[in-house]
Amino acid sequence: MKDLAVKYRADNKCYCINAARVGLSDKYGSFATEKEAVAEAEKLKAKFVLGRDMQADEKPKLFSIAQAISEYLANQILLQKKPYHEGQKFNLSLLAAVKFDGIALGKQQIERFGRKSEREDFRTCIELAIKNEGQSIETMHTRRKHWSKFFTFAAGKGWIDANPITDIKLPKKSKKDDRAPKVQKEFITWLQTDGLDAYSAAYAKAAELVLADGRKGYKKRNELTISPNKLEVMMILSMTTGLRQGELRALRRCDYSSNRQKITTRLAIDHGTQDLGDVKTDTGQDREIEVPSEVCAMLDAWLAESKFKAFDDLVFPSTVGTPLRKNDFSQACKPIRAACPFVNEDTGKPLHFLWGDLRHAFASNLIDQLGANWAEVAESMGHTNANFTRKQYGHYIEDDEKSARKREAAANILVKRKGRS
Repeated sequence: MKDLAVKYRADNKCYCINAARVGLSDKYGSFATEKEAVAEAEKLKAKFVLGRDMQADEKPKLFSIAQAISEYLANQILLQKKPYHEGQKFNLSLLAAVKFDGIALGKQQIERFGRKSEREDFRTCIELAIKNEGQSIETMHTRRKHWSKFFTFAAGKGWIDANPITDIKLPKKSKKDDRAPKVQKEFITWLQTDGLDAYSAAYAKAAELVLADGRKGYKKRNELTISPNKLEVMMILSMTTGLRQGELRALRRCDYSSNRQKITTRLAIDHGTQDLGDVKTDTGQDREIEVPSEVCAMLDAWLAESKFKAFDDLVFPSTVGTPLRKNDFSQACKPIRAACPFVNEDTGKPLHFLWGDLRHAFASNLIDQLGANWAEVAESMGHTNANFTRKQYGHYIEDDEKSARKREAAANILVKRKGRS
């Protein structure tokens, strides 16, 4: 957290602190010297970040874990962006539901889990809760990260003596766990050629019964609320621009310029809501994306047929003009999963289509064209930094390069054998 600013008030001839960041006045206090104001600013910052006054030694209150989580989240919402905060809330709701001695943690006193006598059993309980959830190794480590940060905060508040889960053991991450798992060349090539048509055809067939005449043919049991024509335009636009799903849902007419053949990413749907908010990363905010002329023609035709003509209307709205729900995309993916003939090279399981595959296809095409120019690829993807992009997609070209070097090295053996005397 940044230091709280100290400024001089000429009207009162004193120094004050801009303490708005910690929930107080932007003209907090009245100090004769700048040194006194800076010292108090440090105390306020410490109290806010650590959750306790460094000068005080008050006896901590008894809190249930549910109450402690609530106070922790109230503190964190001032420090984190909304999408990350929503992730914190979700992960901590799972922690509160974990049962220890048959009782959900949310209902138990947090001070119990700071005792040395309980620590080993509690650590084992948390390990099993994370592992038995059946999620990926990456998700396991995400759970531990959020839960451990919460307990570290609780220790700073004095509710417990120490973080009880610092030493829990989880399967180690491998390089493959850190990358986009479905970026394998054969699948991407298929998706960019025959795959998209196969998906579109499978969806159109599934949607015939429920969307033959707009909403009139809609059957609740199927929940396919996106028309086949609309889905095809959305899929092609996503695969040729790399738009995130939240950016696509929040895309407005004013964000698209047909003449310039560009889209500007100004808004995205906030995670877990239907609200328009900022793009996921600062780098992705207001980035300009080039749109191929063929896709512009398709998009122009779609907009000409839309009944929502206002300057700031959504490009792909629901039937009432509101943003599409995330569940609309999930339901759209289900009937086309069987159309994919590929399996995951690492697990051998079928590659079930996810909307993010289209963004992976865009990234892979960029890498084919730009090579290992990770800074430029990161800029087009709206990633925070090039290292993240290389970590996600580097294997896409590095694996081929390594294989080529190994084949060349093996071939040298034959060359040497032929040249032997």
